[in-house]
Amino acid sequence: MFSVPGSAFGSCQGRSEFSELRTENQELGTANRSGTESVDARIFEFKLKNGLEVIGYIDSSAPVVSVNVYYRVGSYDEQPGYTGISHMLEHMTFKHTDIYKPGDFDRILDSVGAFNNGFTSTYYTGYYEDIAKDRWELALKLEAARMAKCIFPDSEFESEHQVVAEERRLWDNRPTSALWEQFEAIANLVHPHRNPTIGWPSDVANYTVEQVREWYKKYYNPANAVLVIAGDIRPDDVRAEVTKYFGRIKGTLVKRADYYNLEPEPAGERRVTVRKRVSVPSLLIGVPTPGIRDSLYIVGDVIASILGAGRNSRLYRTLVLDSGLTTSVSVWNSVEKDPGLMYFMITPKSETLIPRIEQIVYQELERMKTEPVTEKELNRVKNQTIAGYIFERDDVSGIAYLFATAHITAGNWRAFLKQMEKIETATPEQIQDFCSKYLTERRRIVGILLPENQGER
Repeated sequence: MFSVPGSAFGSCQGRSEFSELRTENQELGTANRSGTESVDARIFEFKLKNGLEVIGYIDSSAPVVSVNVYYRVGSYDEQPGYTGISHMLEHMTFKHTDIYKPGDFDRILDSVGAFNNGFTSTYYTGYYEDIAKDRWELALKLEAARMAKCIFPDSEFESEHQVVAEERRLWDNRPTSALWEQFEAIANLVHPHRNPTIGWPSDVANYTVEQVREWYKKYYNPANAVLVIAGDIRPDDVRAEVTKYFGRIKGTLVKRADYYNLEPEPAGERRVTVRKRVSVPSLLIGVPTPGIRDSLYIVGDVIASILGAGRNSRLYRTLVLDSGLTTSVSVWNSVEKDPGLMYFMITPKSETLIPRIEQIVYQELERMKTEPVTEKELNRVKNQTIAGYIFERDDVSGIAYLFATAHITAGNWRAFLKQMEKIETATPEQIQDFCSKYLTERRRIVGILLPENQGER
C-alpha cells in the first residue's frame, strides 16, 4: 500500500497513441488542445466551515463515481525515528472504528461491487472508492469514519505491525529496491526525499501504537484534507451529503514544514554500487531538477520525453535499437513539488558495457545543450506528453487523482491544467537553457546494480 514517487501530478510517460490524440485534438480545437475549458465547465468546489476542501467533477458518461480523500501527510513529514509511520497508519485505518470492525470496510464495499484502496506517497496519503452512482453516499460514510473514528487496540496494532515489517523485509529482498533506496540516500543528503515511504528498517521495527495514535490525531482531520468526488454526480447532492457526513468533524490546521530549498547544491558526481543476486545489471542515473516554483520546471518533462519516453526517443533508438547495448531505457522527471530528479533507468546487456552506455548518455545530454531540437521532434514529444494527461483523465478515478495531487502539491487543482499549457509553449531555447543549467556532470548521481561476486553474501 505504499508508492514510489513518479512524475509531476502523476502524468503518464511513454504513451504513443498519436492517432487517438489527433482525433481528440480535432474535437477540442487547436487553440485549446489540452481541453482546459471543457474541464472547467465540469468542476464545482466548496469548503466546509471545518476546513475540508471539496472538489467535484461531473462526468455522466458512465454510472460510476470515484470518492477520494487525500491527507497532507507522507514521508515528507517524517523525522528520524518516524520514517514510514504514515504508511503504518494507512494500514491501521482499514482496521477498526467505533462501529466498523476489521474487515468491514472491504466486506461492505465488496457487497456493492465497489473497488477501494489506499496508498502513501511523499506528499500525501490517499484513499479512494470507485462505486456505482446510486451507492456513493456509502463511500462518504466510510471515509468520514476513517477520518474521525478510528481506534487502535494494542492487539490489532501488533498484528498489523508484523504485516508492515514483512513488507519491509520483502522490500529488502528485492535487488532493484535496494538500488533505489541507496540511490535516493546519496541523491538527497538532507531533504526528506531520501526517506523511503515504507520507512527505514530500524524505524519500522520500533513503531509503537502510541506513535500511530499521535500521527492520526495530528494529521487526519478535515482541515488537513481534500475530498474529490468525480463521476455521475450533482452539485446540490454532493454539498448535502458531504455536509451530512463531514460537517460535524472538528478541523485543525496543520502547519507543514517547507523543505523546498533544503537540499544543498551538488558539489560533484556521487556514485553507489549495490551487489545482489541478479542475472543482469541495472544502471540508474539521476540529475537534480527544479521544483514547481521555478519557471522552467515543466520543461524537464519535455526533455525526459525527448530522451527516453517510447521507442522514438533518442536514447531508446541509440541504446536499444541501433547499438543493442541495452534491453530497456526509460527517462522521466520526478518533480511533484520540491526540486526532484530526472531519472535515467537503463538495463545493460552486460556489466562490461556500462562505461560505454554512460558515455553515450552523457554525450546525448551535451548535444541537447548545443543543438536545438527540431520543430518536428518537439511537436511529437509535446503530443506524446499531453496524450499522457488526456488518457490519465479518461476515467473518473484518474482525473480525481490528478485534481487531488495537484491541489496538495501545488496549492490548487488547476495546476495540472496549467502544466499542460506550459508544455505546449515550451521552446527549443528553453530546453537548451534547462539542460545547460541543470543537466551537468557535477550534479550527476549514478547507481549501479551488479551481480554478487562469487562467494559474496
